[in-house]
Amino acid sequence: MSRTGRAPTIKDVAVKAGTSIATVSYVFSNAKRYIRPELRERVLAAAAETGYVKNAAASSIKGKRRGALAVVVAQFSNTFFARMCVEIVSIARREGYVVMLCNSDEDPQQESTILERLVAQRIDGCILSPATSSEGSTESLHRHGIPYVILERAFPVPAAHQNFVGHDNAQSGYVATKHLLEAGHRRIAYLGWDSPIPNVCERVDGYRSALREYGVPANLECVVTGDLSEAAKLVDASVTAVVLGHHDIAKGALQYLQDQGIRWPDDLSLVMIGTPEWAAVLRPRLTCIQRPEHQMGVAAAALLLENIKNPKIQPNQQIFTSSVIEGDSVLRRPRRR
Repeated sequence: MSRTGRAPTIKDVAVKAGTSIATVSYVFSNAKRYIRPELRERVLAAAAETGYVKNAAASSIKGKRRGALAVVVAQFSNTFFARMCVEIVSIARREGYVVMLCNSDEDPQQESTILERLVAQRIDGCILSPATSSEGSTESLHRHGIPYVILERAFPVPAAHQNFVGHDNAQSGYVATKHLLEAGHRRIAYLGWDSPIPNVCERVDGYRSALREYGVPANLECVVTGDLSEAAKLVDASVTAVVLGHHDIAKGALQYLQDQGIRWPDDLSLVMIGTPEWAAVLRPRLTCIQRPEHQMGVAAAALLLENIKNPKIQPNQQIFTSSVIEGDSVLRRPRRR
């Protein structure tokens, strides 16, 4: 603050430096205009003495970039999103941007409030993992011409103007189930999150696709979704293996199995979709499906930055695949002749 109790202005800097407001503006906007080195130094010294800070929001109103991006995710405590955020921030920082990280906590209303505030701040771009399957959450970004990328959670009918980066959820369910089938299992259950998010439910489609491919009758399917108490159904279903379709559900299910004295892989073979931090301390080690968090974060950041530089670029959809990280949680069963 200045001695008058108000924030110093560009006019204060100009008076202190003995030059025009236009010249001060040229110095702070790095305009392609020759300014004598001694005059530039005098302006910067005056700014430091008065405590002046360039108003980025005002600059953005005039069509200049503010140098700020936002990432809005639905579960910031989820390592899947946190790992992507690390990559996004790293790339954005190298390009001279700061990144605001926001968590909607799976609350559509909170997400809407966050996006309204970010639009008011005139961010340069946004990466959004929606808390809802409704496209309405992006209307404000689109209306104000703010470039954005949808991360992981696609809308049921993607709009033609949207950029999207995600992973193939159906393929995750497929490779998890196929790994168990190749180990000789046929009575395989799927335990997952009863989610309103469409692409999470696609993991079940992948599970069923693998069973069909290996000729497993539909009556042997066992899909269990819901809260952690549903894990008890796995024991009653006489299955020999389980695909754990979501790490939060998996954590509770594993605790339930341990409480019941059920050991993996001796009593039950397990494959989990995802690689949460806590999985590293389990013994025997879980076989996991590695989702491409790092590649997705890099791709989302690159796509957004490219869209900021070239707003007329065609929308791009990038889908990545997952891979198996073998542990010790799958018991090979003898093949029937």
